[in-house]
Amino acid sequence: MNDQHRPLNTVQPDLAPPRAGWDRHELAQLLTPEPGADGVLANDRVATNVNGAIFGGQLIGQALMAAAHGLGRAMAAHSLHLNFLAPGLADQPLQFDVRRLLSGLNFITQHVIGRQGERLVFSANVSFHRGEPGPVTGSTLPDGVPPPEDLPSLREAVQHLADRLDPAARERMGGSRSLEMRPLDAEHFLLRREPSGTLRYWIRASDELGDAPNLHRAALGYLSDYWFPMVALAPLLDARTGTGLYVASLNHALWFHAPVRADEWLLVEAQAAANASARGLTQGKVWNREGTLVASVAQESLFRGWVRGEDGAFSAPYGQRKAGDGALAVRAAKKA
Repeated sequence: MNDQHRPLNTVQPDLAPPRAGWDRHELAQLLTPEPGADGVLANDRVATNVNGAIFGGQLIGQALMAAAHGLGRAMAAHSLHLNFLAPGLADQPLQFDVRRLLSGLNFITQHVIGRQGERLVFSANVSFHRGEPGPVTGSTLPDGVPPPEDLPSLREAVQHLADRLDPAARERMGGSRSLEMRPLDAEHFLLRREPSGTLRYWIRASDELGDAPNLHRAALGYLSDYWFPMVALAPLLDARTGTGLYVASLNHALWFHAPVRADEWLLVEAQAAANASARGLTQGKVWNREGTLVASVAQESLFRGWVRGEDGAFSAPYGQRKAGDGALAVRAAKKA
């Protein structure tokens, strides 16, 4: 694949050999930019996807940490809105330009541009709030949810269902060492159409992350791009792997409602909200084990390559195409 046809950030991390300087375990190293000799925040550690581009969740987490750089612990991120502008190239370090948009007593809003040289990779607005007294409401943890300890991991589920999964996708799924995921019903999650568009799973970072509040919020940003966008396909397809569709993250939003520890189990309820014009929108809620709603999330993704039948209905090509092939290619400078 040449430099003019690079894929966008897709939704599965840890699918390529690790880069020097990151062991694919320690999320704090991956997500935390450091100022270079020129004072510009940068990070050369990379979590790549199956296409060799930078995983979108990495960019979400790094955007939040870049925006939080230099802020005190009292200023905790309460919202993030990010647009993916171009694929992140794994062989180039990322630099982060941060501009203060609002500086108030209780609120700070930062604008972050992630770039590789002159190439703009993402643009994000991250808002921080000191926190103020007020009433607390929020939806409660759904009834009847089994604890994560009673469920197989995604890796175990893939091994159990191996003969029913696309071989190429089977090799990739469940291999992340930086996070753990446990679907409530793995067979349903991987191989069955869900008319309601709702799927649930437990997820957490594999390693302890310390006590910095914004690092945990950044890690949740990393986790929130893993598999979550694929739920948009739940009412449309049985298998959501090996579809032949080109999948790319377009934009992402997070709202933090309460303190969160991303290294402890979190329940995600993801809902396919809409599909139109080859774009799918997934919305979700995130609870901790105590039943507190800690975050809400939304992501719009591109699902390119649908095949229209003679009856006008659309179906997935299921292996007829590969990301990067002519009709699916995306120019590095902009989305096609």
